Amino acid sequence: MTRNHIETVKDSFHRVFPVRNALSQTFYDELFRIAPSIRPFFPEDMIEQRIKLSETLTAVVQQLHQLHPMEDTIIGLARQHLGHGTKPEHFAPVGAALIHALDTHSHGGLSEVEQDAWLSAYGAITDLMVEAMFADVVSS
Repeated sequence: MTRNHIETVKDSFHRVFPVRNALSQTFYDELFRIAPSIRPFFPEDMIEQRIKLSETLTAVVQQLHQLHPMEDTIIGLARQHLGHGTKPEHFAPVGAALIHALDTHSHGGLSEVEQDAWLSAYGAITDLMVEAMFADVVSS
């Protein structure tokens, strides 16, 4: 992930920040549409989950320029997801749903450059998470 990717993600996130609650709703609607097998991992009432997504996304975007200090948080998130039955193959539809939600709520949609930047950022984070998940599986 380059410095340009980070700045592009931050700039595009500022456009959707005012509608972050709608973005969270769209994200989960799309996720459950493209990956219905993931739905049982989530509570029936998604209000709290949508708030968590919005807060997590905001925090990650704010700290994207310094992921290293966030590694413990990201690894903890990976372990939490592993405990809920998340598998590495679940990350692809999550990424697709994220891009869909961002594109839907960005005025004029995401540009190719913005989409590439988001995919790069998402890839960097999921790489850390998958690595932590495999480390836990191997050590247990």
